[in-house]
Amino acid sequence: MTVTIADVARHAGVSRSTVSYVLSGNRTISPETIKRVEQSIAVLGFRPHAGARSIRTRRTGVIAMALPMVYGPHNQVQMPYVWAALTAAQESGLKVLMLTDDDGEAAIRDAVASALVDGVMLMEVQRQDPRIPLLTRLACPAVVVGTPDDPHGLPRVDFDFALAARACAEQLHEAGHTAVGYLGQAPEAFGRDVAYAIHARETVTGALTDRGQTSVWAACDAAPGGVVRALDDLLARQPDLTALIVYNERALPLVMDRLAGLGARVPDDISVIAICPDDEAERCDPPLTSVSLPAEELARAAVRSLARRIEGEELPAATLLAPTLKIRASTGPRRATAGRA
Repeated sequence: MTVTIADVARHAGVSRSTVSYVLSGNRTISPETIKRVEQSIAVLGFRPHAGARSIRTRRTGVIAMALPMVYGPHNQVQMPYVWAALTAAQESGLKVLMLTDDDGEAAIRDAVASALVDGVMLMEVQRQDPRIPLLTRLACPAVVVGTPDDPHGLPRVDFDFALAARACAEQLHEAGHTAVGYLGQAPEAFGRDVAYAIHARETVTGALTDRGQTSVWAACDAAPGGVVRALDDLLARQPDLTALIVYNERALPLVMDRLAGLGARVPDDISVIAICPDDEAERCDPPLTSVSLPAEELARAAVRSLARRIEGEELPAATLLAPTLKIRASTGPRRATAGRA
């Protein structure tokens, strides 16, 4: 049976108009009466109309996810973030408006100026992202998912790439590897100046250099031809390569196929550490040692942070999710030299 305002009024011993005023905030009501009405709402399980809630709070209950959609294999990587964010928003009593326009500034400006949303979550952040100073000027609650060069005071949520890089470098250093290759995201990600692609590359190569290891890197398309070009390029520049760090989960199976085609057995001839979700590393043959990045938890943490920011809470400048090293195979140095087809 649907609970009505009249039911709440009878239970609280007040008039229906008083319940309406408590919901809307249009008149001053004594704290005691407000408490009694709210207790009756909780006891009866009354769900006020969204319009009544928005009048009282001046909020829409909607957040925007600004995520320029990238078509191709990378789109499959984006979807777990989207679903996790939708679920977290629902748990927080929020709805999500997707802003997938390539022109992110115009879409954000329209949504905020029209009072369609209470806050914005920025995804696929660039190092110099024009959406960030825009949100600062609009004074809209926002959370940045990633690490731009200058967040302009906006709180950010990201993986702790520095910790992930150290875990990879230390594991390979302890195993005796001195020449390590890094396969990163697709060239388009670097071309778009996407912060996570560049930040991951810089932290990994920096961690290797700090430990006296020689490193070479290449961007990698998640397609057979792209993987062949990237691996052949690494081997041409570093013929004594004994280990690979791969941060490109869509290309990972193709990397394993190419290594097998070159006669390089993993982990006997060449060691591979993947920076990816656990299931991707476990699906490889053989399963790979990996640094686990909790993709879904990143999206959930961003939504929860934005919900808190909308409520007026002060957030830390950065919330970093720690990676976990999962050792599934030996990372000792290879015992043979990989050939090249």
